[in-house]
Amino acid sequence: MSAQKSVRPWFNRHLFFGAAACLLFTLPAANVVAAGDNKEAVSKVVRLNKEARQFFDAAEFSLAEKSLQKALEIGEAASLGSHVVMAGTHGNLAVLYASGMKNEEQAVFHFKKALELQPQYLPSAGTDTPEVKELFERARSEMEPATPAPSPEASEPSPAPPQGPLRCPTASSATAGSSVKLRCVVEGSLQVAEVTVAFRAGESTPFKSRKMSAESALDGTPGWGTQLPPEATKGEQLSLYFQARNKRGKVVASVGSVVEPVVVDIHAANQGATAARGVRDDSDLETEPAARKDSGYWWLGLGVGLGYGYAGSSGPEIYKNQVLKYTPGVAFAKAAQITPEVGYFLTPSLSVSLQGRIQYIPQVSGRPATASEAVAFLGRLLYFMGGKTVRFYGAGILGAGEGFRLYLENLKRTNNRSDVNDTVRGGPVVVGVGAGMAVGLSDSWNVFLEVNGLGGIPAFSMVADVNVGVRLRL
Repeated sequence: MSAQKSVRPWFNRHLFFGAAACLLFTLPAANVVAAGDNKEAVSKVVRLNKEARQFFDAAEFSLAEKSLQKALEIGEAASLGSHVVMAGTHGNLAVLYASGMKNEEQAVFHFKKALELQPQYLPSAGTDTPEVKELFERARSEMEPATPAPSPEASEPSPAPPQGPLRCPTASSATAGSSVKLRCVVEGSLQVAEVTVAFRAGESTPFKSRKMSAESALDGTPGWGTQLPPEATKGEQLSLYFQARNKRGKVVASVGSVVEPVVVDIHAANQGATAARGVRDDSDLETEPAARKDSGYWWLGLGVGLGYGYAGSSGPEIYKNQVLKYTPGVAFAKAAQITPEVGYFLTPSLSVSLQGRIQYIPQVSGRPATASEAVAFLGRLLYFMGGKTVRFYGAGILGAGEGFRLYLENLKRTNNRSDVNDTVRGGPVVVGVGAGMAVGLSDSWNVFLEVNGLGGIPAFSMVADVNVGVRLRL
């Protein structure tokens, strides 16, 4: 199945293998400048034109039309007048009607509007397909008389093919090794709590699922978006399907399926460069939000946990000379530890962090006092595996400080004195390994469960910490 299976065959070849697909909704960059206080409006118009291009590439013509009409509304409200972005938007609408929706009258009408605003306007090189050339020349010839003819009434666009309430426009091809931005919109009264996309590179690998983040379109239409990593474009094809769920977790709408997914053809990087030759971009006026980076960012964590381990031969700390007999053995690291942490992702899979281990040891009323805490600072190297929502990780640990303490109860003392409680220390140097699982709640928050195995030297003891907590991406 192809991502364009709903498009008529004659249009498949004409649109996606012609130069128009590369250049359709790109505004001329040479003359795009902010109009004083209207810079924000200009930026929004440019964004909507780029959004329309994405819809057009996926043959979602009604959504492309909606984005361009909204761009005109914003420009008119901001009194952009004959600004080049307004002429470009009319020109883009004209190309849409000429090449996509096959509405000649609307195409001529918007070509005329573009020429009225910018008499030097010409369709971008590459969009001048035969029907575009013909309709543009017709519009220009009809404007030649000194007395301009009244503008034709806007005719109704050709009816679009039936569509479901969930719309996930997807380009027909992508470049190998590139990330892929996906977005979905929901129309009508459908109540959607979340949208997920399942994807796989090639046909032999299993599907991976990823939750999409809520990001409404500029016109307020509910939407969701995400960016697939470069690994998704390793094979010859990228297979996708989308599912929308309500608050109860029930699937209420879908695009594609496991059996019949949406397929994106993957081409080599040099092919992509050939296809995009001559594309001009408004990079000096880029207003789309930057994609969330998979590396090069900081994060904070906070956990709480319990420990259990082996109290070594170094023996009791405070009452060592008073204990009748001490035998190394297992014990709790009473009562709990708090683990604040700050980290930095070097790559999408590799992170370094500094974690504090702040252990609290309660005192027992009526008994001689023991150590009340143990504080250590642990440097960790973490390696992550898995998808975006659920990720497993392993850790190497090296740290120092007070180390950690295990708690011993009812130790027999000499001279028939009362029993005592005491601690056995591990450290001050701490080494160990860890393993854990992180579950994403959103693009910024996740919860984690981890186990750290720590050994203290030169005072040798061992402890296994089980920690739970949350992490925040900065």
